[in-house]
This record gives sequence, C-alpha cells and structure tokens, in this order.
Amino acid sequence: MTPEEICAHETRLISQADRQRYFDDGGIVVPDVVGGQWLQRCRNAVARLKRQSESLTQSDKVFDLEPGHRPDNPRLRRVSSPCDQDAVFWELLTEGPLGDLAMDLLGPDVKFYQAKLNFKSPKGGTEVRWHQDHPFFPHTNHAVLTMGVYLEDCTLDHGPLEIIPGSHKGEIFNHYDSGGVWRGEISAADSSRIDDSTAKVFDGAAGSVTIHNYRTVHGSKPNRSDGARPLLLYVLSAADALPYTFQPLQSAYEQAVVRGRPASHAHHEPGRFRLPPDWSGGYGSIFASQQKEAG
Repeated sequence: MTPEEICAHETRLISQADRQRYFDDGGIVVPDVVGGQWLQRCRNAVARLKRQSESLTQSDKVFDLEPGHRPDNPRLRRVSSPCDQDAVFWELLTEGPLGDLAMDLLGPDVKFYQAKLNFKSPKGGTEVRWHQDHPFFPHTNHAVLTMGVYLEDCTLDHGPLEIIPGSHKGEIFNHYDSGGVWRGEISAADSSRIDDSTAKVFDGAAGSVTIHNYRTVHGSKPNRSDGARPLLLYVLSAADALPYTFQPLQSAYEQAVVRGRPASHAHHEPGRFRLPPDWSGGYGSIFASQQKEAG
C-alpha cells in the first residue's frame, strides 16, 4: 500500500500526527504500548531461552553467540524466530496491541515476515553499524517495517536504536564491500554521504516500541551499561507486499496474516535493487556479517 492509501484509514493506537511523523522521518518510538503482564511473560520466556544458550559452545540456527561466550560468562546476541521458540512472542503480536499498531502504519491488512530477539550484553554488547533492512529482504513495495519492543528500560547507555530521519526517501545503499562480499552494513564508499549529526535516538522505558521503515538508515551503539538490552523485533508488511528472495529466518508463521485479510493482488513499486546473497543454505546474523566473523 502507499502512504496515501494507509492514511485514508483511521488510526487505532497512535495519533494522525505520529503517523505522519513516521512517514516523514521513516521511524518513530511509541511509549507505553506493551503492558506489565505482557512484559513479565516475555521476560520469563527470555530467561528460559538464555538458560538454554548457556551450555552451547558455538552458534546454531537459533542461538547466535558473541565470541568469547562461555557457560560462566554467557554472551547471547540473538535468538532467531523467537515466535517458534515460545508461544508468548506470537501471542503478543496477534493478541496484544502490536497488531493494531501495525495497522496504523501498514493499512488494514498486515502480514508477518520474520522475528528475532536481539541482545546487547552489559559492558560492550555489540554495536550495529548503519544499514537498511531493504537490502536484506527486498519486497515488491515499501510498506514494510520493523517493530522493536524494549523488554527492559533502554537508556542512552544501553545502545538504543538510532535512525537517520528522511533517509527512507533516498537511495538504497550498497551493503557489499569492494570485493563483492556481503557485510550487512552500508559500504565505506557510501557511508561518507550519511550525515549522522541528524540522527534521532529512540531510547525508551520498558514497553516502548520503536518502528522504522525498511528503507530507513539505522543502527545502534554498543551497550555501555551494567544491564542487558533485550530487544524483541518483528518484521511486518502490508499484505500486498511480497518478498523477492528466500526467507533466511525460517518460521512456521512466515506470511501469516496478523490483521485483516490476505491480499488478492501484489502491489509493485518501480526500482532496480541489488539482491542479497542466496541464504537458502544458511544465514549468519548481522552481527557476524558486520564483525567479519567466519561463516
């Protein structure tokens, strides 16, 4: 759907001004979306997943570990497809407020693409350098966004999400290096053209939700605090936006309709975009790609 088509529908959880800010800037943060009971259930699930990861010695398809991870010093970076690991994460999306929030920005028919649970460990948890999501999973149109739920308070010291406002209206940058290797970040040749002095920082209390369009340039600094920063991420699209490429994070829920009805037509926007690597044989996390880790 186009922004004009989406804005023809009444909002449910945010104001029309907030919706317009999302379309102008390419991202917003909405406080007090996820309430205490949902937060506690999600935190309990996160604790269970962290305990499962402690005995691992290397990353697998579900758990992505920082270098130096040990049972006595666990450094978990990501849980892939958390909705498939614990039902509460899918229930939060479909039965909680997030589905209605997605309708405000994607229109009445909303579809699930993927989810992940990202962590930044205390005292130096991995930064995420400037990138866009579009190069990872291009779709037929740009009504694609990522919602991030802060499960704990996220201050400036925790490394919150940052966006470059208005960047979603510009070019899709190259995320390969000069040798043609995928790095999952904007290339050095292009990064000099990004004015990071304009960045907006989306810190927020637990239960706040960050939202950014998949064309928006975004990233986050390392976690310098004494506490962890768990961030639950959902990638959603308008029902008429179809992915061009293989889904690297396999889920039983891929393309499931979260709100409304399935699309009867695909909406295509013009453009010529470079495709990501063929991940049908496996996928490394953005952390591993940006840190140039083997595999």
